[in-house]
Amino acid sequence: MNAKHCGVEATPGLTHRVVHVHGGPVSVYEAGSPDRQSVVLLHEAMCDEARFIWDQLFPVLAEEFRVVALDTPRHGRSRPWTGPLGRERLVRILHGTLDEAGLARTAIVGLSMGGGLAIEFAARYPQRVTCAVLFEPGGLADRLDRQLLTWLYIKTPGLSRIIGRWYATKTRAGLRDTLDSLYVGGAKPTDPERLLDILHDEIEGKRRYSERDLDDWQIEAIGPRRTWTLLNDIPRLACPTLWLRGADSAVVKQDEMERALSLATQGNPQASLVVIPGAGHLLPLERPAEVEAAVLPFLREHAAGGRRGQRHG
Repeated sequence: MNAKHCGVEATPGLTHRVVHVHGGPVSVYEAGSPDRQSVVLLHEAMCDEARFIWDQLFPVLAEEFRVVALDTPRHGRSRPWTGPLGRERLVRILHGTLDEAGLARTAIVGLSMGGGLAIEFAARYPQRVTCAVLFEPGGLADRLDRQLLTWLYIKTPGLSRIIGRWYATKTRAGLRDTLDSLYVGGAKPTDPERLLDILHDEIEGKRRYSERDLDDWQIEAIGPRRTWTLLNDIPRLACPTLWLRGADSAVVKQDEMERALSLATQGNPQASLVVIPGAGHLLPLERPAEVEAAVLPFLREHAAGGRRGQRHG
């Protein structure tokens, strides 16, 4: 199989470990020489994990960088956790995990919730982030399309866990339908069987530990009429940023990305937006070649300084 299509776990030189940070386990996948500039990958919410969304990008980055992909708490192999895992706690956990990895400064790549977490971390700790690649980050919208309905769903006791258990009853054919529905614009999974295995593992993990389908990061954001946003944090981004959106995405709107880009230039004029045709919200999986063409030149130019360094307290 082409090295670019091998997935996370078959990436040459891959190591995997679990570190314990702020009360729980964090799963860390790493590949690439430790002497290279580092890039940290943060996945999205719900049924995602590092092996899923970074299936195509991780092996490519490992050819040129020290790439470190994390399973956010209550995802992948970062289980079990107790207590709420909202914004503040996740930022502290990320800080501690980077300390454990020996990363004093690093580039950060995040999608959706991972992109929102990257923004908060970079705004709070500018000395630790060399640049950021932000795929449709969460926290850009003042209001959701179905704001009240989503809030009522969250507030209905036990409903989100029931949905999670329902997903766990799906057959492999049903999961394949779910996987295919995530791709838009004619895109197809490069290795659907591998992705189905990962998706099954994640759904089973949520069932085993009685987790909600939504993350606390999402739940605490949504009120009956409005959501909290990261709009006050974005102008504090001192590092260069690359913002990416799928042209056919139904999750983050074009005007929301353009507003975020305008705010980002207040902190650093080296901010740019790339819109990828024929892609939805999961553009690193849907259009890997186009994503590589946008992300690699940006990281080659701006990731410098993200080498293994002294730990920060």
